[in-house]
Amino acid sequence: MKKHTWFQLEEHSEVYFGQYIVPNFMSNSIAIRTSEHHWILISPGEKMLAEWIERWKNPETKISIILPNSFHYMGVNAWLKVFPDALLYASQKAKKRLLKKGFHGILELESNRPELPKGYDVLIPPGHRGGDIWISKQGHNNNNLWITCDSFLNYDRVSNQPVARALQAILGAAPGLKISQVIKWLLLDGKMKFKPWALSQLEKDRPSILIPSHGEVEHDVALTEKLRELIMLRL
Repeated sequence: MKKHTWFQLEEHSEVYFGQYIVPNFMSNSIAIRTSEHHWILISPGEKMLAEWIERWKNPETKISIILPNSFHYMGVNAWLKVFPDALLYASQKAKKRLLKKGFHGILELESNRPELPKGYDVLIPPGHRGGDIWISKQGHNNNNLWITCDSFLNYDRVSNQPVARALQAILGAAPGLKISQVIKWLLLDGKMKFKPWALSQLEKDRPSILIPSHGEVEHDVALTEKLRELIMLRL
């Protein structure tokens, strides 16, 4: 059985990401170590749980889980079985659908922010049907980080699976840094709000590192300019 590994982000040593396939597409889980015994997990995949337990779980370990939109919940129940006292966070908009999926005690990020290390901010993009949550961090030497949800994709190649490859072509989802047509057609219910917000936040944060929910982590000193061009072109 293939072991699913967590990788440390070199520029931000408290950040780890794990990659797994569901279904046929690469997905990312993110773990941010906020203190010696506390972690924040974003989109924690079930396949990433075993190695995380092996490396970091001890009797004092506590976790909080951010569900970055109302669709990114499929691995959460597996983590809750191991960490039944985990705090759950989501946007107010995402919470409505997540309650119907059986999740309870969700804290709304608009009024309840998890304790994050210095330099972090929780971003709530307007105009997203699923109630997206992003995380930003200002780093040293302009190594600013964005952790986004489904707005951006970054597959380094097209899929080997014929159906997945065809969908990527139709939707403009690969290869490289993309905004898929799915975003425009299904996930944005307020494009006129999202676009100016995204451009303004981009200028404020000026990220050079991107961890999207799907695809490869991107390191590029020109990332801000590339994302601006992409937003202008696709939206």
